[in-house]
Amino acid sequence: MMEAVARRKAHWLFGAGSENTFSGKRRPQEDMVTSAVFGSIRLMYPNDRFKAIELVLGRDAVAASEFTPDNDIEVTLWEQLDGLEGRRHVEPDILLSSAGKTAIVEVKWHAPLSDRQLEQQVQAVGSEIVTAVIVLGDAGVEENVLDKPAFLRTWRSVSGDLKSWPKDTDTPLGRWAETMFYFLQETDMGRIFNGIAVPEDEGSVTYQFHMSD
Repeated sequence: MMEAVARRKAHWLFGAGSENTFSGKRRPQEDMVTSAVFGSIRLMYPNDRFKAIELVLGRDAVAASEFTPDNDIEVTLWEQLDGLEGRRHVEPDILLSSAGKTAIVEVKWHAPLSDRQLEQQVQAVGSEIVTAVIVLGDAGVEENVLDKPAFLRTWRSVSGDLKSWPKDTDTPLGRWAETMFYFLQETDMGRIFNGIAVPEDEGSVTYQFHMSD
């Protein structure tokens, strides 16, 4: 998470406990989670980095991004790009680049996508090199963004796949997967990732409220 601190994405930490904590529109967990997960992936060996990205984003998204284990993937956090449509700059959360291809990853934590956020990111990065767009979170996303395949990957799914990863703490990748699983469990949403089943038919769900004296 030091990446978030170094980039002044988590400066609120130094005022924790004061009345200024959590001031502003954005909840700080989003940047902290981005830094913890993808900042650690940046430090891996190339083969482990590919597997970790595949584990977090899902195989379909990585395949659509046209990434392969034969080419290393560069991870860039919060790069400020020239803005379009009246914006000074555009800042994708993560850019994954390999062999001339780039995937855009937008992290959402208790937050929706803003208007045309993904479209502006594709245009700023360059439509000719963008191969896929992935949203990590519960924000809604269309199947395509400016004709680029788009994927929604929930943190619940990420947590579930991390939990199912072979418990091989003798390898760097195994230790990372275990660490990330427990990290996500300790977030404000972590307790529901694996503790509450997702109903197959939401229309059949009923709620019961019990009042006590």
